[in-house]
Amino acid sequence: MPAYVQLSDHSAGWRVRAHCRGRDEVRRLAREGVPEGVERYLVQFWPDDT
Repeated sequence: MPAYVQLSDHSAGWRVRAHCRGRDEVRRLAREGVPEGVERYLVQFWPDDT
């Protein structure tokens, strides 16, 4: 990701969940070269209220 993401102006804790799709396809394509644009990521952030 080329940009910095600022989640908040204050120092608070965050919870993070990350999911990736396309890893099996990358594994297959990597035998022939460097695959690009195959994996897709979803990253979710929410404040840690604990």
